[in-house]
Parts: sequence; C-alpha cells; structure tokens
Amino acid sequence: MARIPYADPATLSEPTRRALDAVPPLNVFRLLAVADAAFPAFLRFTGGLWNDAELSPRRRELVILHVARLTGAEYEWHQHVAVAQLCEISAEEIAAIRAGRVDGEPFGADDRVLFALTEVVVRRERAGDELLAAARRVLTDRELVEAHLVVAMYAGLAALMTNLDLDLDEQLGAELLVSRDGAPQLGERLAPDA
Repeated sequence: MARIPYADPATLSEPTRRALDAVPPLNVFRLLAVADAAFPAFLRFTGGLWNDAELSPRRRELVILHVARLTGAEYEWHQHVAVAQLCEISAEEIAAIRAGRVDGEPFGADDRVLFALTEVVVRRERAGDELLAAARRVLTDRELVEAHLVVAMYAGLAALMTNLDLDLDEQLGAELLVSRDGAPQLGERLAPDA
C-alpha cells in the first residue's frame, strides 16, 4: 500500500485534473498528480523526451529498463517491458537486462556503451574520459544530453516509486501509445497542453 494517499481529483487544480483525465488510470500518474501544478509540466517534459527527442525509442527504453533494474523499481520495470517490446527490444534482451547481463551478448558494442553511461549516471558519478569519448562516438551531443535527461527522470521516478511504495497495477498504457514511423509516441491524449 502506498505510503501517502493518491491524488484526490476534487482537491486538484483544473489544469491538473484535465491532465490526470488525459492519462491512463495508472497509480504512477495518480501519485505524481499529488504535485498538482508540476504534473501537467511533467507530462509535457516527458512528451518531449518521447516524441521530439533525437535519442531513438529503442535506446530510450534500453536506458529505462536498465535504470529500473539498477534501482530496483519493479513498477517501472513492469510498465516498460511492454513498451520496450514495441521498440524492437527482444525477449532475450529484456531477460539479459533483468539478469544484469548488459556487458556482452545479446547486446552490441553501442548498446554496451549506453548501459555503461546509464550506470554511471544512476550512481551519480562523473563519466571517465574514455567512457565519455565512447558515448560521443555512439551518440550525437543532443542524444547524449537526452540520454542523461531520461536517466535522471526515470531514476527520480524510481526513487518516488520505491520510497512511497507505489502499488503495482496492471500493465496499461502501451496499447494507448500512438505509432509514428513505427515507434511508440506519447499522443496528444498523454501529453496535454494543460
């Protein structure tokens, strides 16, 4: 059971109520809505990292699953496995991430660099020159910044989920994602301008 009550829509501002109505009825959104005015802005920020990023959806989801495993955020893992599958991440790759086997097969060298960078950022360390140089060979500067933002956002969500004992709910949301160029995107419904 969550350690604080989920948001009561009757006590929220109108923009936050509209934003909460626009997203799937997931516990994570009900908990984030407690922040009221920050919630619609959070959804816009998330939408930017999903819809307008140069970082590919596959790389984004590899990062998110690795963050979930490193932080022990079961809720984050549970919700993102279905999204990862939509981003052409295989069952074998998902199982390898779950087991912490990210430094070899089935991953290529580029994915391994992304995993190493993610781990450094989650640990709040400074990447060594060699790792940063490898990351810059794999990612554009924009993708590198976006990858840091994805790690920061999902590590922060992991902290919220674990510290406040977010209740695990059914996988819901992946089927509501719209597809653009074969990749899942947050649609207008999930990223309101409220």
